[in-house]
Amino acid sequence: MNATRRPCCAAAALVGSAWLVSGAAALADPAATVIDSQHIIHSLSSAPTSNTRGLVVAERPAAADTHRISLDIHFANNSDRLTDAAHAQLAELGSALTAPELAHSRFLIAGHTSATGAAERNQRLSESRARAVRSYLLEHFRIEPERLTSVGYGAAHPLPDFPPSALEQRRVEISTLPARF
Repeated sequence: MNATRRPCCAAAALVGSAWLVSGAAALADPAATVIDSQHIIHSLSSAPTSNTRGLVVAERPAAADTHRISLDIHFANNSDRLTDAAHAQLAELGSALTAPELAHSRFLIAGHTSATGAAERNQRLSESRARAVRSYLLEHFRIEPERLTSVGYGAAHPLPDFPPSALEQRRVEISTLPARF
């Protein structure tokens, strides 16, 4: 009787293990979508300026989100530690920020969290995640430090199309800053 139970128990253990693995995959963060460097360059590039001989009294405000891109950069849960999945997106971002089209521009790295958890903790977490992205770019792409500014917004600026606690709210946005004169 023991001889017949062992194969059955082994099969049950194998099925149980497969269920645990598939269940863990279902609970894990969705796979990151990597945005390529050319798309990033296009999103962050300034519109060409027109040369006129006229007097400019006031510049027109740029349309919202004209020079901004939201990136899916994964971090360890409740941490500012970049995951392996984040490195592919940061490689594309670093390539874009060092491309000739953006090589002289300044950028804001903004960290955002979902509304899950305490507001103070989310604020600190968003700040440390934005700093982690900045540090990675400075270290791996040798970008001049004055070109990158980091800030954390916690859950204060949610995406309108998603609930405040949605995973999509956990993001890093890169925006072009005005040139210094």
